[in-house]
Amino acid sequence: MGSLAPPQLPTINFSAEDLKPGSSSWLSTAKQVRCALEEYGSFVARYDQISPELHNNIFGQAADLFEVPLENKVKNVGEQPYHGYMGPNPAIPLYESLCIDNVTSPQATHKFKNLMWPAGKKNFSETTDSFGQLLADLDRTVGQMIFDSFGVGNEYESVACCNSHLLRFIKYKVPEDPDITLRFPMHTDNNFTTIVVQHDVSGLEVKTKEGDWINIESVPSHFLFMAAEGLQVWSNDRIKACQHRVKHRGDKTRYSLGLFTFNNGVIQVPKELVDDEHPLLYNPCDSRGYTRFHASAESKKAASRIKAYCGIQVEN
Repeated sequence: MGSLAPPQLPTINFSAEDLKPGSSSWLSTAKQVRCALEEYGSFVARYDQISPELHNNIFGQAADLFEVPLENKVKNVGEQPYHGYMGPNPAIPLYESLCIDNVTSPQATHKFKNLMWPAGKKNFSETTDSFGQLLADLDRTVGQMIFDSFGVGNEYESVACCNSHLLRFIKYKVPEDPDITLRFPMHTDNNFTTIVVQHDVSGLEVKTKEGDWINIESVPSHFLFMAAEGLQVWSNDRIKACQHRVKHRGDKTRYSLGLFTFNNGVIQVPKELVDDEHPLLYNPCDSRGYTRFHASAESKKAASRIKAYCGIQVEN
């Protein structure tokens, strides 16, 4: 008998022209989204709205961005933990990233550009504005589908109105020791949902319920959509935050981009998602408070940070 084929994530097409709320293609796609997220916490989205040209342009800008002097990079600061420049440190020595909070606001992109390139930078704002808006549109489509699939589609707007999108530019240096393959250790994200974009060099891996790792290939117009801990709370554990890591062998610098959707309000489990089979598992979660808790030394002791913060203690 031959060996079993390695597991693969579902690829879901978001490029169909007739993908309108309520249409048959919308409903069937929403069903695929829910099934993939319940099984894997993630899926690959095919999204042709971001052209190969725009894809290449944003990564060209990313490569230029990391050539900026450190004194400029450290000006990238945010009001919340994780919302600014992150340089290499002992835990992640090969990782460096910068981010634009509220990337769907042209003013935010313009402010970031002026911090990095006081003398100006050709096409940075136009490229980043287009890319950020298109990714945010994809996130919004998937979000509406998730709510629709659980029968609470009319509640999506009240949640989405508190969402903001952070675009993170990420660089992984090549290690001096070629035997080192782990670029970023396994983790789940502390926001609501995440979209990761790879370019040229793959290396992103997601973990299945069975403990297998699935490698996500770098393919044009393919984007990894992942559930983060906010969606896990909202869904009452019907969808689990995706465990993922970056593992890569080779002598190429790796660049990637992440769109992190943060809900800036209080996340509550809809009453429709609570029943005898799914008892309520979470108290209302103050998203900003959770981000601060997640960054604290206290949280690192918890088996599950999100459950330590707002989980309901179940008595045996």
